[in-house]
Amino acid sequence: MMAFENTVKRSAQEVITPMDSKKRKVEFAKDVSLYPIPNDNDEDKIKNGGELHEFSSAIYARFVKSALDDLEKNDPTHINVIADQLSLDNKSTEKIKPDNLNILLDTLSSNINRIDSSKGIILIQSLITLNRWWELPSVTLSKYIHFIKILCSSIPKWWQDVSMNLISNFSTLSLKAADSHHELLNYFLGVIPSSLHFIDSYLVRFFPNKNDTRKSLVNYISNILHLTRYCKELRFQIWSLIIEKIISIDVELQNELDEMDDDIDSDFEEGEDEDEDEDINLGNSEDEGEGSDDNDELEGVEEYNVEINQNIKELSTKLDAILTLVSENISSEVTPESLENGEGVSVFNTLTTLFKTHILPTYYTRSIQYIMFHLSQQQLELMDSFLVTLIDISFAVHETSEKKIKSLQYLGSYIARAKKLSRTQIIFVASYLTSWLNRYAIEREEEVDQPGGMERFKHFYAAFQALCYIFCFRRNIFKDLDGNWECELDKFFQRMIISKFNPLKYCNENVMLMFARIAQHEDIAYCFSIIENNNNERLRGIVGKAGSNKNSKSSSTGTNSGAPSSTTVWSLATRQQFIDLQSYFPFDPLFLKDYKEMMKDYYIEWSEASGDLESDHESDE
Repeated sequence: MMAFENTVKRSAQEVITPMDSKKRKVEFAKDVSLYPIPNDNDEDKIKNGGELHEFSSAIYARFVKSALDDLEKNDPTHINVIADQLSLDNKSTEKIKPDNLNILLDTLSSNINRIDSSKGIILIQSLITLNRWWELPSVTLSKYIHFIKILCSSIPKWWQDVSMNLISNFSTLSLKAADSHHELLNYFLGVIPSSLHFIDSYLVRFFPNKNDTRKSLVNYISNILHLTRYCKELRFQIWSLIIEKIISIDVELQNELDEMDDDIDSDFEEGEDEDEDEDINLGNSEDEGEGSDDNDELEGVEEYNVEINQNIKELSTKLDAILTLVSENISSEVTPESLENGEGVSVFNTLTTLFKTHILPTYYTRSIQYIMFHLSQQQLELMDSFLVTLIDISFAVHETSEKKIKSLQYLGSYIARAKKLSRTQIIFVASYLTSWLNRYAIEREEEVDQPGGMERFKHFYAAFQALCYIFCFRRNIFKDLDGNWECELDKFFQRMIISKFNPLKYCNENVMLMFARIAQHEDIAYCFSIIENNNNERLRGIVGKAGSNKNSKSSSTGTNSGAPSSTTVWSLATRQQFIDLQSYFPFDPLFLKDYKEMMKDYYIEWSEASGDLESDHESDE
């Protein structure tokens, strides 16, 4: 707008009246913009800080063109004045006003090559870094975007600086506020496809640290996920980056939980399950009676607990928000329509690959695996694909023993917990496991009596435990209409529990106890006498002297004809690693409030499967 207040048009008679012309007094608006007049006197005023008047649009346009003319004569004085005004804070009264910015942008868009010089750099940089340019009035914003498109199309080297500035704003802007940023990125990724490599590096460079605010992390992830929708070439890199960052938070949170006292850890999880309040009850009062009576030491313990507890709360809040955002994004991208046209399948394949390369090999992540848990249940065929992936890894010849065991843990936990699975899929997996276990027992049971530790059979134990875990949750599915057990599970379990492998001894104790209760309840097998015998043997092993039973029969196999103990005893490290692996259930209940609510329609709680047998908390420990 012009700064003059008297803007009402006058008739021709009013204009030519001499008396009016002599008496008319020009009044200026209070918010006068200060711009230099392009003549010698006003140039002196600029240099000396004298008072300036606002110009008409025509005069300001002449000033800009004059500044460009001077620039070509190697005189950047007026160009620098414009650049300085552009760099002022938005609150400054001398900041360039939208009307004059419109003129500047139009003029420069038509004369872009005239500022392509070493002395014009300052003006270009001032425009590229214009403070909160995305908040300009709509007309001015359109002109600004047009100028950036002309600039980078004519002088492509500037796109690197522009794109860096765009991406650096992702952490401070919501997806809606960054609409103009995505318009420019979308445009230039099509015009300058070679820019993908440095844009990829900027995405990594400006990703907020895990210790940054929840808002920054959510904003950034929202924006780069949106970027994948119009730039498929960066989809894998972006998803890989997001998964890596989530794993980092997930693992740190789990480490923090592991460092807490058992009592505090228990209070934290129970409070999250029982109380749906946003605040987490961390219960550090349990520690007040522990440790030394010395007050300074006690205060140190309390402060340490408070610090850890606060960190846990912050990390869990961030992880909850990020995972909820990611799965909401997946829900909107992986639809029946997108699966039909292939786009949804592409997203699924990308995340399946990242599951295999990033999530599965990482020990004891607690929440990130629910991305695949949720994604795969969007369609029956996706569940088929995920199950095949897990089975392939579980029994692949070239995979490490640890990865096979981990995959079997995922397979058992997924079949037990995924609510959308069909009966056919569940029985198929059970049939595959029973067939493999039967073959394994036939081929290798005689090895139990031969020299070598029981760790040789870790793969067998992992597969058997996965099947038992599935049975505990899905036993009602395994009976046909005539009351017969699918896969002849009754005969299978009876044969396996009395085999020389003695799986009731080497599988997870909690799972085996629950399996024993359910098997007895269903009249499928009786396990408690074997469990009791195993416990007695374990106690005898504890009280016996190390190496004293060198020539005695081993108690490790749970049979009366075992090999010498020197050949069957596991090293402590190996045994502990196996116990840890066997105790990992990837789809144990979530403790992230919002994400847990989101998973409710896809998740089977133990209370839904157990009836009166056990509480969810006790069985999932």
